Amino acid sequence: MSSSTTSRGAGSGSKRRLAALLALLNPVALYRKRPERLDDPPPEALIGKGVRFVNRIYILRMIGLGVGFFCVAAGFVQHPVDWPLWALLVFHGFIWPHAARHWALRSKIPYRAERRNLVLDAGFGGLWIAAMNGNLVPSAVILSMLSMDNIAAGGVRLFMRGAYASAAGFLLGWLLLDYRFMPQSDIATIVACLPMLALYPLVLGKSTYDMSKKLAERSREFEIVSQTDGLTRLFNRRYWETLLIEEFERCRRDAGGSGHDHGTCLLLLDLDHFKNINDTHGHLVGDEVLRNFSQLLRANLREDDLIGRYGGEEFVAILRNISAADALLLSQRLIEAARDKHVGGSPLRGCTVSAGLVPFTSDMEAHYVWLQRADHAMYCAKEKGRDCLVVWDAGLHRTHGKIQAATQAA
Repeated sequence: MSSSTTSRGAGSGSKRRLAALLALLNPVALYRKRPERLDDPPPEALIGKGVRFVNRIYILRMIGLGVGFFCVAAGFVQHPVDWPLWALLVFHGFIWPHAARHWALRSKIPYRAERRNLVLDAGFGGLWIAAMNGNLVPSAVILSMLSMDNIAAGGVRLFMRGAYASAAGFLLGWLLLDYRFMPQSDIATIVACLPMLALYPLVLGKSTYDMSKKLAERSREFEIVSQTDGLTRLFNRRYWETLLIEEFERCRRDAGGSGHDHGTCLLLLDLDHFKNINDTHGHLVGDEVLRNFSQLLRANLREDDLIGRYGGEEFVAILRNISAADALLLSQRLIEAARDKHVGGSPLRGCTVSAGLVPFTSDMEAHYVWLQRADHAMYCAKEKGRDCLVVWDAGLHRTHGKIQAATQAA
């Protein structure tokens, strides 16, 4: 890439960042509806979204405004105000949280309505600062708590909307309430603000922690879904191959580095005559057979073994920390267990298993060589008459569908 192309890319990136910054500083752009993008969900998909968000903010608003009532009330006592402001303060502190929740839940898109309510909270905050004549301590507490709410709920964009709403509320109060700047806070006002300073951050932190915990759990669930075959609940092919690559690299390090290779074998299995199940009984019965075979694999292999569905009726297992002889015995028991269940009406509906077993050897160039050898051994088992296990060795060859070397078979 040429230096001119690089400089043009850097220049365009700087322009985009500058445009984004100017949009945050422009109240018209902040409150204007964002242009629709191709990846936006359709409007009907958003209907009813955000109920849990509304309920979470409802709890925070009840606690925050209930405790914040005493901060503003202390400012009103220090600099007395008329009764309409007291009535509005009582409404905002104890009635508005319930009204805001009801309003949001009755909206078509509760999430957007609740963000609007947060902006209104910020406007009320600016009004209270003007009504208290800029009393320093309660004003700072109100601004900081409202800012925490907005940035936690909607990031910088919602924070800036709230900042402009606070400024608008302050200007409205300045015009209507004969504002006089008196920032001094007496000791009673400071003491009245301490519960807000101590309690509300704890409540907000607890709410944020609970939400982060739920997101982590949801992320883990998505991760498991992305790694698992939906039918058999074994590892899917994509994820299992990443495990095979990791195991191959570990084996190669052990064999070439410390020299302490703990032994790993690759087992590839295929259900014999499975196509007849689908053709005769239908795919639902075929799915049942696949699930039953996956349960058979779990029951007969070890917890440390990594079992996956390779595709269709093919399954794979990485047998870790095991000698070749023990892997052979384990695989033979598995073949025999499937054979015991092959009669009609059994969980496998007459299917037997052909399998290929390949111990790790240091001459393999890559993980796919391991897979190729396992596939080769498994097809040799098919040609040998099915319902058996073939262990790969260097003399195992297939020519025109015939095995030309002696093999070990279950």
